[in-house]
Amino acid sequence: MSEAVLSIRRPAVRLHTLLLGSLALCAAASVGYWAVEYRGWERTNDAFLEGHIVFLSPRVAGQVREVHVDENQHVRRGDLLVRLDPADFEARVARAHADLDSARNGMVKARAAADAASAQIAAEEVHLRNAEQRLARARQLFDRGILSQTLFDDAKAARDGAAAQLDAAQERERAERATLGNEAPLRQAEAALREAELALEHTEIRAPADGRIGKRSAEPGAFVSPGQPLIAFSEDAAVWVTANFKETQITAMRPGAAAEIRVDAFPDLLIRGRVESLAPATGAKYALLPPDNATGNFTKVVQRLPVRIAIDSIEGAAAGRPPQMAVGLSVNVRVQVD
Repeated sequence: MSEAVLSIRRPAVRLHTLLLGSLALCAAASVGYWAVEYRGWERTNDAFLEGHIVFLSPRVAGQVREVHVDENQHVRRGDLLVRLDPADFEARVARAHADLDSARNGMVKARAAADAASAQIAAEEVHLRNAEQRLARARQLFDRGILSQTLFDDAKAARDGAAAQLDAAQERERAERATLGNEAPLRQAEAALREAELALEHTEIRAPADGRIGKRSAEPGAFVSPGQPLIAFSEDAAVWVTANFKETQITAMRPGAAAEIRVDAFPDLLIRGRVESLAPATGAKYALLPPDNATGNFTKVVQRLPVRIAIDSIEGAAAGRPPQMAVGLSVNVRVQVD
């Protein structure tokens, strides 16, 4: 072979060697990236921010008098949100106060009547002793033949009458003491007053915690009933992530495992968290009409299991002032597995 041909083939061999080397490096880099980024992690984009959302409702019926908040407004714990017209409830409190005063007066009267009955017993005991003394003297005179049978019978009747009066006074005292010891009317009046005061307190709907107002349906002048939703309230502090992993992804997933969260609305933020718990049933079982696989033709569908992930920290450009994490935002989650 001539030297010219050899000189042409040597660059081609070098180019081929360089190309193979580059492909090998790319393959090694890809394998390394997969080992670092993917191996040992499970991912899902079927995940959302969750939080405590409650619909605040009145506990009493009435007419809305004041509404102090608007939709999307931030409020503090204890802030007044809605006030119902308290006029009817104030009247009930006043009537309950009057009933309680009447019950207390009844107890005072019963105590006075019991004291009067005790005094009457003392008086009747004196009358009885006097009647017994007269009967004793009359018996002595009757035995000596000085006193007639009629006068002796009158003295004996007087003694018996005094004894009967004493028994009647004692019965009255027992009855009055029993009335005095029965505090049920007083307790009932006190309970009615407390119930009226609670109803008056319930005319004010206040924020149960720091949070934001969502949908507001309360309007001044509207008549509302107990349990009727007036304000949707979202609590600030309680925010977590519910990630719906496929059943094939949870084999090695355990509570306490590290998690990384990316919010679609804030891609610059990296949220670190941990797995709190795995649901005891798949999402399909929580549906209003769960599928019944025992009927009809069965088609196997990969199920998803809700996994609750707690938020520990936020990293990124806006970590110093993290944005408002609205409940329901879509997120991407990856969880480290064994």
